[in-house]
Amino acid sequence: GALSNWKNCSEDIWFATVSDNYKFNVDAVKLKKKVIAPYKENGVAKDWTEDGSGKYRLTHPSNLWNDITIPFWSMPENTDHPTQKPEKLVAKIILASTDKGDFVLDPFLGSGTTSVVAKKLGRNYLGIDMNEEYCCLAEKRLDMANSDPAIQGYAEGVFWERNSLAEQMNNLNLDGVLFKP
Repeated sequence: GALSNWKNCSEDIWFATVSDNYKFNVDAVKLKKKVIAPYKENGVAKDWTEDGSGKYRLTHPSNLWNDITIPFWSMPENTDHPTQKPEKLVAKIILASTDKGDFVLDPFLGSGTTSVVAKKLGRNYLGIDMNEEYCCLAEKRLDMANSDPAIQGYAEGVFWERNSLAEQMNNLNLDGVLFKP
């Protein structure tokens, strides 16, 4: 944290297009939230469902994403890159703006998060960076993505709200796979 000013807690994401013809797959980035006060209309759940682990509502994203966790030391995606972005953050952007098989370009590759997430989500990708060490980090992470396609906080085609790992564990599929892109 900063000692002499405010600690950075947000970054802007710019959304720009060159025409009115662009993709915005809002259903691909829904957030699964626990319902605290479930509302019923004539005895029927209104805008929420219940499964073995609780009551949930799928919501469309807002322009404030407070469900993102910065990669910390024990997370498989963590690297030594000083400005590494979380896979969950990049996954939201890629899912909202591309379809499977589309091409994703990152001209400032860094630790490779964009390419890794694109690979995990079935997109084609190209990353460019001048720093050979960072390119090696990216290659290592791309190799790891072959055996672990998990994206923290993304399962069953939805993003789960922050601190909901226990609920996600209760929703394992029959193969025992928790995070399946």
